Amino acid sequence: MLLSTTLNISRWICSAGLFSLLLTGTAVAVEDNRVIAVIVPAQAGLAPDIHPDELGLIFWRKKLYATHGQALHPVNLHSEHPLRLKFSQQVLHSTPRSQVSYWNGLYFHGVQPPYTVQSEEAMIRYVAETDGAIGYIDACHVDERIKPLFWLTPSKLTSELPVLRCDNSNQ
Repeated sequence: MLLSTTLNISRWICSAGLFSLLLTGTAVAVEDNRVIAVIVPAQAGLAPDIHPDELGLIFWRKKLYATHGQALHPVNLHSEHPLRLKFSQQVLHSTPRSQVSYWNGLYFHGVQPPYTVQSEEAMIRYVAETDGAIGYIDACHVDERIKPLFWLTPSKLTSELPVLRCDNSNQ
């Protein structure tokens, strides 16, 4: 009887904890050491010329044109995607949720947020086919359709290819 009551209380506490996580949208982050590739179209002429220091400005839509006048088209993964969260935290120093008021404020000035796609494959297709596009994906998913400009490691943004540990769990 005592064991049964204890198990029921434990189940209730666990259920209440999960329910509160659902309500607040807060969860303990799992360490994510994946490398992110910042990508542009592989086709010559479509890829913009970008300096690493400009990346944040491009995604905040404060820099709209590349050095030679080419229009820039940044693209994000959807707001709940783990790579979007990581990219936002490391490059934009914010979270997708905290960016909403920023974009709402710029809406009345005619500035639109970056286009959003639902998957990494959609990101690859959009970037590969769009003049001046720039996006990001898991570095293990880079293929011939796109060209990586920079690599976002857990500690820095670099133009040098880092050591990648790609396995089936990242695919």
